Amino acid sequence: MNFDKVISREGTHTEKYESRVVKFGTEDVLPLWVADMDLPSSDAIQIALLERVKHPIYGYTGYYDTYYEAIQRWMDKAHNWQIEKEWIAPINAIVTGLNLSVEALTNEGDGVIIQPPIYPPFYYAAKNHKRKLLENELKVVNGRYEIDFKDFEQKAKVAKLFLFCSPHNPTGRVWSKEELEKLVSICKENDVLIVSDEVHADLVYVGNRHIPMATLKDAKNITVTLNAPSKTFNIAGIVSAYAIVENSSLRRRFHEIFKRYSLTQPTPISLSATVAAYTQSDDWLKSLLLHLNENLDYLNQRLRKMPNIKVMPIESTFLLWLDCKALNLDEQKLADFFIKNAKLGLNTGISFGRGGEGFMRLNFAVPRVVLEQAMDQLKEAYDRLLLVND
Repeated sequence: MNFDKVISREGTHTEKYESRVVKFGTEDVLPLWVADMDLPSSDAIQIALLERVKHPIYGYTGYYDTYYEAIQRWMDKAHNWQIEKEWIAPINAIVTGLNLSVEALTNEGDGVIIQPPIYPPFYYAAKNHKRKLLENELKVVNGRYEIDFKDFEQKAKVAKLFLFCSPHNPTGRVWSKEELEKLVSICKENDVLIVSDEVHADLVYVGNRHIPMATLKDAKNITVTLNAPSKTFNIAGIVSAYAIVENSSLRRRFHEIFKRYSLTQPTPISLSATVAAYTQSDDWLKSLLLHLNENLDYLNQRLRKMPNIKVMPIESTFLLWLDCKALNLDEQKLADFFIKNAKLGLNTGISFGRGGEGFMRLNFAVPRVVLEQAMDQLKEAYDRLLLVND
């Protein structure tokens, strides 16, 4: 697979490009924000979709055994997790799963723990359903994000649910077994249920290993795992996700809430894409991870020449978390620097909530030439800024 070929997405109504004016106030930015890739999905996925589309009838579709078997295969192969078919509860999207988990597993006014800076829908999932938001802010310790367990334990005493992001977005942390076990121990002791968003689980770099939360002995009966092939195989626009819930009581509540809102019907192409991703795209993923690693090395090399923009260590995802506090710009001026001076469309750190101040998030799942252009534009803007401040 050639990941260095630039494929135009103009005219496909893609959010990353078509929403530039709304998001940044101008079309004149290179968009490196929303978390999908400017890279082709696997040949197997493309062929599977074309084959399904050839059939001229696109009626109601049901989940079939091959779909469940594909998920079981992937969890076993990629994460050494042997799951049963009945544990799988199909959903249409991770964000839908977050919201309806809050509604299904808590009551109005109950406490919900999140760990900012965090993917914004975690905030909405709690606030939209009138739950009490409990923020266990991650702390930077020796240049690496860590969990404040003392604070987490205090929050757990008044919480009913913990919305967990593993691996973490936007910081890129892959949580260790020790960290996971400590979280589970605290949750179990305080009767706190866990909803673990593990959508980035397959995009982990060498030296790190993702451990599904629910594989821990004391976690399986209190954990709902949310996952999807969307980020891994770049099919986010084909909504297809699922929950894995071993506890039958939790699973029943989960199924009931989705039936209540009539969210149980799949699309024909979502099932075809999921099966092709999880059964025929292993080699594609190996090539993708190599490309992402090479892009990451390139970014580190270029950004070393811009020392006031610090690259936070990344263990997973294709989203680089940039500490820009040394530029000494307030939040609006920092956004303007990237948009108006560097002509780059990134996510502002402040949009990820507490602890995101002074940061920017950069999506590097693009062809190399795009990164080269982005870094050239950033370096030019950076040099001008330093010259003005001297």
